[in-house]
Amino acid sequence: MSIRILFSSLRRNSLMPSLVLLQVALACAILCNVLFLAWQQMEPMLAPSGVDGNDLILVDGLDAPDRAWTAAEVQAGTDALRTVPGVRAASAALGLPMVVSFVNMRAFRGPTGAAVGVNVYEGYDLLDTLGLQLVSGRNFLPGEYRDLNSEQGKGVPEPVIITQSLARQLFGDASPLGQVLHSPEETKGPGSVVVGVVRHLLRNRMNVATDGRADDTVLTPERVATSPWLAYAVRVDPAMREAALRGVRKAIESQFDSLLPVGSKPKAESYAARRDKVFKSRRATLELFAGVALTVVIVTVIGIMGLTGFWVQKRTRQIGIRRALGARRIDILRYFLAENALIVGIGVVLGMTLAYFGNAWLMRYYELPRLPWTWLPLGALLMLLLGQLAVLSPALRAARVPPVVATRSV
Repeated sequence: MSIRILFSSLRRNSLMPSLVLLQVALACAILCNVLFLAWQQMEPMLAPSGVDGNDLILVDGLDAPDRAWTAAEVQAGTDALRTVPGVRAASAALGLPMVVSFVNMRAFRGPTGAAVGVNVYEGYDLLDTLGLQLVSGRNFLPGEYRDLNSEQGKGVPEPVIITQSLARQLFGDASPLGQVLHSPEETKGPGSVVVGVVRHLLRNRMNVATDGRADDTVLTPERVATSPWLAYAVRVDPAMREAALRGVRKAIESQFDSLLPVGSKPKAESYAARRDKVFKSRRATLELFAGVALTVVIVTVIGIMGLTGFWVQKRTRQIGIRRALGARRIDILRYFLAENALIVGIGVVLGMTLAYFGNAWLMRYYELPRLPWTWLPLGALLMLLLGQLAVLSPALRAARVPPVVATRSV
């Protein structure tokens, strides 16, 4: 079917195609942005955590704003947790997966020139307690641990364990082991030396755990001390998970209740329960986006079907004449599919432009991420498919028009 013929036909009957075109453009603009924002919400939820969450308990809420926990108090809490039946390991920490009450951020620049902002988890033997998978290098040695904020080890590179994803960003295909990292602002000094690489470790700043940044996380060998914040990671026997959780809560209450400010209540939950709470708002947002996308799709499909059906009814005699002149049913079907593809195609081009500039306008007033251009063809393709599906029923009805219709008004 010649595009020139299609354009000629559409110009003679411009109202209906214009309505479909505008509807498709608006739907495409909305759909591109909604799909992208929905993916932004889903990405951290789909990212592997790296931890063995089936037997992991997280404790936080141990905040003392008017004082700082001493090394002795932190160690006493660790010892109390380790005596709970069913507990296999316990580590005091600053920064843990799914613990969003404390976020420690740093930046590193690697030989590739990339500067990456990372979440830092500090604590004793977190690699084993969290159940992380070491893919190369080693764990921290006992002599490498030092008290937080102490002068011990100053002047020598700080050992760090990074993730595979972070290693690729900072070092490319080169081995990261033994490489020294510096912050983008401080290229001099001892820096940090990579001693190990783990497969995955989800960061706890979820709003930036997108676009491949979910694993931008680093472990450092600090023992928590002289800090007003405190959390614990506790690994338990899976067969005693519930009993161990009750024991952990009692141990924390016994050890810290008298030391915490009035009204402060520590939280001890399984990793699964904490993950469910952290992602609750994201699931609600996804449901909202799903509702918006479904509404746009339904309205668009119904609109195209209704307008195309009306147009088919108006051109019934014309279709009958074509059938009388020898056009087959498949020819009529192809004609309406091609005509609709042309209308929808122009609509999605306008819709992609509207989606991009609409997103840029919204960014000026709301904290929305920039819409990558790669999402525009995805929304366009979806609209093209929906358009063809929507026109299929009216097109089949048109193909069934018998040639005798052409003679009824003669």
